Amino acid sequence: MRYADIMAGAAFFLLGAATAILAWLDLPYTADFSPGPGFLPFWLGVGLMICAIPVIVAEVINKAKPEKLVRPETVKCLKVLILIVTVFLLLPVFGYSAGLALITAGGMRLMGRHSWVSCAATVIVTAVAIHYLFGRWLGIPLPQGMIGW
Repeated sequence: MRYADIMAGAAFFLLGAATAILAWLDLPYTADFSPGPGFLPFWLGVGLMICAIPVIVAEVINKAKPEKLVRPETVKCLKVLILIVTVFLLLPVFGYSAGLALITAGGMRLMGRHSWVSCAATVIVTAVAIHYLFGRWLGIPLPQGMIGW
């Protein structure tokens, strides 16, 4: 996991640097009698950079034999990430209830060895349960898509 740790450390360092720089440039650091809206994001960015440095240094110093960067678990995680992004991009079409049902069934299919029948049953039960539990019983308005769910 050497390469993955170095890349993750670098990504967190860059995220922290971007957060600190943008907070410093765009948000006031102080208000009249208290810290301003830029105080917390600036120090969170600095904290991310400080926490990323030991990870990067430890992995650069470690001369252990590097493992594969892309393992089967990594591919499975990327598939789930693509599923989540796709479903959330399609929420305006499907609606909240159907979208969460699709994410549940897709996760079942990707992560386990569930049959198409059990995935289809899960989609139906999840969509109906979310729609009636939140939308009808609790009275919480859920975003509806073009299909009305």
